[in-house]
Amino acid sequence: MTNDRSAVIARPSIPSQAEEVLRQMILDGTLSPGERLNEVTIADSIGISRGPLREAIKRLSGQGYLTMETHRGAFVKAYTPQEIVDLYELRSALELYALRLVVERANDQMLDDLATRLAEESDRIRRHEADATASEPYASELDFHQQLVALSGNQAIRAQLSDANHKLFLALRPTKRTEIRKEHAVASHMEILDKVRARDVDVSVDMLSAHLADSMNNSLNVLGLSDQDNARTSEEG
Repeated sequence: MTNDRSAVIARPSIPSQAEEVLRQMILDGTLSPGERLNEVTIADSIGISRGPLREAIKRLSGQGYLTMETHRGAFVKAYTPQEIVDLYELRSALELYALRLVVERANDQMLDDLATRLAEESDRIRRHEADATASEPYASELDFHQQLVALSGNQAIRAQLSDANHKLFLALRPTKRTEIRKEHAVASHMEILDKVRARDVDVSVDMLSAHLADSMNNSLNVLGLSDQDNARTSEEG
């Protein structure tokens, strides 16, 4: 008898494989926000039983991709205007404090390295080069913010911001970014970073605050969520 380990290894990996398939279906729009998952149809379409599929659904629910409703099943997470505003407010609180730590703690070489990466990104956008994040709305912008906050040296802030940005990424995935918006975002990042490198904490914080507010308003507009909708949601909350 040959020692064939492949079958033993493959079985535990089925839920993980199903998780990746479902995640991609959510990210590429195959499964739309608010859509109920038909377990029988999905299990049949990817060739697995419902047991591993349910395990994958449970994992994705814990990651914010899905919501579970008693007696109704799993649904693709659809973010309300107020939830998006709440995430931006959390992100702003974390980033603005972290930025003060960056001005205080980051050395010149760290800031120079970030400036170099930002300049390279700007060049790619101007050349209209496709990159790995082209199909991921706002991924590049969120990455800059996370890199900047990383220079604060505060791991707790980084972890909280990573979670908030992950949820924002999911909330904003139906949107598309134009090259103009990308260039505008990078230009704003460079201006903020220039003030950080000059150790001008108050101005850099004010600029970042305005940048985050602009990003939130643009996101709500692109998603078709008006200020009136947001105000009404806030009152109802």
